[in-house]
Amino acid sequence: MKHTAYSIIFLNIMLYSTLLSMDNPHFYRATNIFAEPRIEHNYLTSFDATLGGGSTTKSRNSDHATVPLLDIYGPNVLVINNIPTTFSIDGTFKILESNLSYAQNLAYGLLLFFHLPVRSLNIKNVSFMPTNNQISFTNDALQLLSHNGVLTCQSKETGIGDFTSLVGITHNYQNTQVLDFIDGTVTAGILAPTGKKKNEHELFSLPLGYNGHWGFPFSGALSLGAYEWITVGAYANALLFVKTHRFMNLKTTIDQSGIIKLGFGTVSVDKGTVWNTGLYFKADHFAYGLSLTAAYSCAGEQKSTLNPLKSSMLDYVVINSDPILKGWKMHTIHFVAEYDFAQQNSKMGLRVSAFYNRQIGGTRVFKTNMSGGSFGLDIGWDL
Repeated sequence: MKHTAYSIIFLNIMLYSTLLSMDNPHFYRATNIFAEPRIEHNYLTSFDATLGGGSTTKSRNSDHATVPLLDIYGPNVLVINNIPTTFSIDGTFKILESNLSYAQNLAYGLLLFFHLPVRSLNIKNVSFMPTNNQISFTNDALQLLSHNGVLTCQSKETGIGDFTSLVGITHNYQNTQVLDFIDGTVTAGILAPTGKKKNEHELFSLPLGYNGHWGFPFSGALSLGAYEWITVGAYANALLFVKTHRFMNLKTTIDQSGIIKLGFGTVSVDKGTVWNTGLYFKADHFAYGLSLTAAYSCAGEQKSTLNPLKSSMLDYVVINSDPILKGWKMHTIHFVAEYDFAQQNSKMGLRVSAFYNRQIGGTRVFKTNMSGGSFGLDIGWDL
């Protein structure tokens, strides 16, 4: 039986690691903890709402080094008065985020899941710091950017992110003599681009979702229970995007580097896949309704490609030399404390929790840790 259980674990991990997520992984904040397998209980309804926030003045660049916030894509270079000038851009990033979700079990393990994030993203206190201490640098740089249609005002966007609809199947396997249970859930669906897109004329603007791209999310989760209170599990997902045309701020020469680009144009965007995978350990209801979870996740976005339209004069090599297109990668550890107020055989159960997500590594990401709490309600209609 032990070999059978190990075979099931290995098979599920291999399958889930190749599955293609909802609007969760982003470069600007520590990734939220992933979902456990869904309980297989006919017509169970669950509502969940989270609220969290964080702030930072630092980023990790492509060499994993900690740098000023807006040096995330390397040194910034501008040619001012025919003199190439290298400089840093400092700033403060703040985020407040809520995640609203609704899950509905049907019969035979089938389920529906809906998710909508609400975000406030703010970049402020921006300052330009030339390496050669030019006194007139800031004014000259701002005039050059303004002349090319690039605004350097602080950015603040508040609104909904991208809406996700999923359908899936879940199964709780308890016919084992070695483990308490083996649970698994697989989902697939559609991500709709309901979040506001980036303002391409504002240098520090951020999209509230995945910048207007339709996506197809797929995910899988597996958990194993033992000793009536220990649960370990694994999770993997990815989000494939549909190609789209987009008006964008673009590089005009290979020599331009960093966050600043001085050109604009309409291109076809082949956005890289966003993925997320992780492992967790949970002390489940070890003290009345109290559960503690520790988890690790790795998330990222693969390389994106821009293709000039046939009528365009844009240079393929130049526009695709932008480091922002190389994607990003992030390592996060998660800590969750949850208390479940549900009573045995009760039709309704309340859950409250507190969480902390700490980023421990990555490339081309903001160093934003997140903390907050959540509220959940489960309703068992057929109890």
